[in-house]
This record gives sequence, structure tokens and C-alpha cells, in this order.
Amino acid sequence: MPRVVLATKHEKARLIAPCLAPLGYFIEESSSFDTDSLGTFAGDIKRTLTPPQAALTKARKACELTGSDWGLGSEGSFGGGPAPGLINWNQEVLCLYQHSTGLSVYAKASGPTSLQGFHGQDGLLEHLNQYPKQRWIMRRFEQIDKGLSADEIFELWQSHEANVDNIQIEPDLRAMHCPERQLMIAKAGQDLARRLSEKCPQCQQVNFVIKEKQPGLPCAMCSLPTHQVKLSVRICDGCAYRSPEPQPVSRADPKYCQFCNP
Repeated sequence: MPRVVLATKHEKARLIAPCLAPLGYFIEESSSFDTDSLGTFAGDIKRTLTPPQAALTKARKACELTGSDWGLGSEGSFGGGPAPGLINWNQEVLCLYQHSTGLSVYAKASGPTSLQGFHGQDGLLEHLNQYPKQRWIMRRFEQIDKGLSADEIFELWQSHEANVDNIQIEPDLRAMHCPERQLMIAKAGQDLARRLSEKCPQCQQVNFVIKEKQPGLPCAMCSLPTHQVKLSVRICDGCAYRSPEPQPVSRADPKYCQFCNP
């Protein structure tokens, strides 16, 4: 059973381990690397790496500091998505790294989140109580308090009532304090399990999944090419074997056609 060391300070193993256990991977947490050194959600330590870079760095550090051949890194981000500015979007990235071979397998999951900050006292407790297990951050002038419950937030707010204009409430997005992130991390774990299950028929390398999509599916009405996917291809990271994936449809709905539906 491969021993995989997960570099984290935020209790993520319980979210990922159940996904990989059926495949024979044993997840062990390690806090030997200070993952906060790569940046924090609160912004007190600036992030300088992309989420995939940060996840890979954590996985490599897990191997380096524990002597394990397998390391796992996890990184979350908020923003972007299909409707920037309208919908808050959470993306979680996992990277499984094998030190002896240099193999890196990335998995991800993303989706909307309802979490948002709050400014002002009216409706504060009602807002916080919508998320009973969520913890919060309070910013007061230059001070940042993290991991606060709704009751603790309300008590601190009342004690600083004269300076409420300088107080900002934000969700604590660290994994152990954010149930919505926990669900997304678990989904990323499921994606990683899928990638480890899909093996190349030529060399048995894992992560034999679709990595290339070619547009150009012809319109069902005029036969002109559309932006819809015409061909999906599974590609092996080990031997570069390519396998076209059958498409569920041979023609695109005219609503996707730039000629029929300009």
C-alpha cells in the first residue's frame, strides 16, 4: 500500500483519504512544512505561486521532509469562474507527486460558493447563523482575528461598537473552518481517484484521461463547423499513446452554430 504524505496544516486528509483508500493509497498528514509560507487567504502572507505550482511545491516538500516517495499537495483559490464579479467561484487543485519518477498527477474540482464578507451590524448575526459550522475572520484596523465562531464575532463586534466602520467580517477559508471548501476538496479527491484508476493500455501509466479536445463538430442544420467538441483524445503522460474518445453525438445543435444562430 503506497504511503502518501499530505503536506497540510488544515486537516485535509480526512477529506481525501476515503477517495484513495479503495485504490490502496494510505494518506498520512504532515505539518513539517509550513504551507502558510506560500500564502494565506487572509492576505497576511502574499501568494506568489499559481495554485498548481503551490500544490506541486507542497507535494515535493512532503517527500523531501519526510523521506516518503509519494507526496500530496492541495491548494484552493477563489475568484474567476464563468461569471467573475457575479458568482464567487472556488477551485481546488490536488497534486500527487512521486519523488523516484518525477510523476505528477493533477486533479481539480470547482464550483460556486455562497460565502461572502459582511460590513455593518444590521443583520450580522442572522448572516453568520446561515453558516453554522463556518468560522470567520474579523479585521479591526491592522489586526486580523481568525477562526472565530458567530458568537465570538458578535461579542467582539459589540465590544468595538464605537469603531464599527473600521470592522470587516470575512469567511475563514482555511479548510478546517470552511465546510463549503471541504466538499470541493473531497470532489477533487474523487477526481484524483478517477485519474489514478484510468491506466494506459500500452504502458499502464495512470492518468490516461482526456487531455485534448478539438472543436469543429458540424452543425446539424448547415453542416458548418461549430465551436462544439468534435474529437476528444486520451493521452498517456508516459509513452504518449493517444486514443480518440467516441463523441456522444455526431452533429451539433444549431443553437451553437455561428451561421444558423449568429
